[in-house]
Amino acid sequence: MKKKFMLQMKEQLLEQKAEIFKQIQSSIDVDVDGDETDEIQGNMLIQLTNKLNIRNAAKLNQIETALKSIEDGTYGLCIDCDEEIAEKRLISNPYFQTCVSCAEDRENEEKQRKRP
Repeated sequence: MKKKFMLQMKEQLLEQKAEIFKQIQSSIDVDVDGDETDEIQGNMLIQLTNKLNIRNAAKLNQIETALKSIEDGTYGLCIDCDEEIAEKRLISNPYFQTCVSCAEDRENEEKQRKRP
C-alpha cells in the first residue's frame, strides 16, 4: 500500500479513537433517585450507556488492532487470504481486516450456522 494512504488511514484511526475517548469522558451521570418513573428512566439510561460503552470498547479494540498492523506493516492485508483489501473498503471503514470476498464468505458461514 502507498505510504500516503497508510498515513491517511492512521490519521483517521487516531481521530476515531480520540472521538470515542471523548464520548466515554462525556458519559452522563445518571440519577435514579426520585419516583418510580425517574428510577425506570435512570435504569434505561444506565443500560443504554452500558451498551454504548461495550460497543465503544469493541471499536477501540478494532482501532488498536488496525494501528498495530500499520506499525508492523500488515495493514490492508486480509487476515484470511493475505490479499490486499481494496482502498475504497478501508476508506469506508479503516479497521476492516478482511477483503470483500472473505467477508462475504464469513457472512455466509454465519448464516449457515444460524439455520436450524
